Amino acid sequence: MPKNNPIDILLVEDDSRFGERMKRNLENAGFQVDLLDRGNKALDRVGRKSYHLLITDIKMPGMTGLELLEAVKSDPGLDPELPVVMLTSIDDVETAVRAIRLGAADYIKKDAQREEVVQRIGKVLDDARVRRENVELRARLSAEGSRTGFIAESPAMKELAKEIAEVSPTHVTLLIQGETGVGKEVVAREIHRRSSRPDGQWIAINCAALPEDDKFQSEVFGHERGAFTGADERKRGQFERAGEGTLLLDEVGELSLESQSKLLRVLETGEYTRMGGTQTLDLRARVLVATNKDLRREVEEGNFRSDLFFRISVAPISIPPLRERKEDIQPLAEAFIAEFSHRYGKPERRLSKQALLRLVEYRWPGNVRELRNVMESALIRGREGEIEVEELRLVGPTLGGEGRVVSLPSEGVSLDEIEKLAVEQALELAGYNQSAAARLLRISPDRLAARVKKFGLKDSK
Repeated sequence: MPKNNPIDILLVEDDSRFGERMKRNLENAGFQVDLLDRGNKALDRVGRKSYHLLITDIKMPGMTGLELLEAVKSDPGLDPELPVVMLTSIDDVETAVRAIRLGAADYIKKDAQREEVVQRIGKVLDDARVRRENVELRARLSAEGSRTGFIAESPAMKELAKEIAEVSPTHVTLLIQGETGVGKEVVAREIHRRSSRPDGQWIAINCAALPEDDKFQSEVFGHERGAFTGADERKRGQFERAGEGTLLLDEVGELSLESQSKLLRVLETGEYTRMGGTQTLDLRARVLVATNKDLRREVEEGNFRSDLFFRISVAPISIPPLRERKEDIQPLAEAFIAEFSHRYGKPERRLSKQALLRLVEYRWPGNVRELRNVMESALIRGREGEIEVEELRLVGPTLGGEGRVVSLPSEGVSLDEIEKLAVEQALELAGYNQSAAARLLRISPDRLAARVKKFGLKDSK
């Protein structure tokens, strides 16, 4: 069975004699086995340690095997994909079949021979592995479908690619800097792809959505039941869920000083605890942080901790804005055209020479994200032939930024449409944080909220 990568199994059996015998047989087959005698103990253990398989007796005092199965599959803080195998006596097969309907992967009769037990466990593990790979593949394809991969045609991006190749294999925490929409998450994903753990979990967190310390701590560290009002169940945090993969903390400059302090402690010690808990957990994931802010200035103004800044600035990576790497505009635009043609079932179109010239001349205040939005807008209309200049819905400085803020199409456009486009773009740039979007438009949050309601805008994610 398992050779290089040990398989961790949690065995739950209240009959100590039978449990020890089964544990010994499984260990002889190459598995690593933890044995517990109660369902409530098992539920607590799977919340603290990751297992490849849970094997549980059905009839146990206190929490039964069926109750344990239902708890594992329904608890949002646990892994619902954890395969569960039920142990049953000869006369209890009907209950075992019921367990299958509740989500058990298989059931094994207690009088089964060791060879049969090992064989059936192996099949369950293989099936679980295939399911996980399919889930990860769908997630990867979905992510790739919504983001263009790393494109480096310009000298600046080719140099950046060299930096990424140098730092990716290390486990050091990296700071990724750049304007809003410049592609910080794309670069972070490229670092993950080139890391020593490319098959590990990938998790990205928007810190701007977690301005309050409790929200940040609950999301990242997790919490125990009863840690605060409304904490009805234990929740595993993203540090824990990331496992040995990569965790991106985007917009780290938006964290409160208290949250910064907690993050620094984890990065320095490699340890953390859930909110309301006492169990020390190890950080196994690699942490990447990203920001569109000038953190040195934030440090000087007292908004960012200097010790955290120096801790994450060992090998900072700066992404140039799109206006400084014009050679990347055409390949990026063509990649977006291919993406949206496939997504919407539209024929793939080419950019006219005039349209391409307009894209290159444009200042791109929203960077790659804005280019992506412009290409999507051009593709969804279902026209044929080349994409012409009038199809490019550009809002912002153009033609070198000399005076013109809005580039009107030749057939004209309503003022409401311009306002809607501006609000949509501000929301995109701000990650749908309405307060941040209001600042970009230099209006109050209340005025922005009124326009969001007026135009019926919703988060497109």
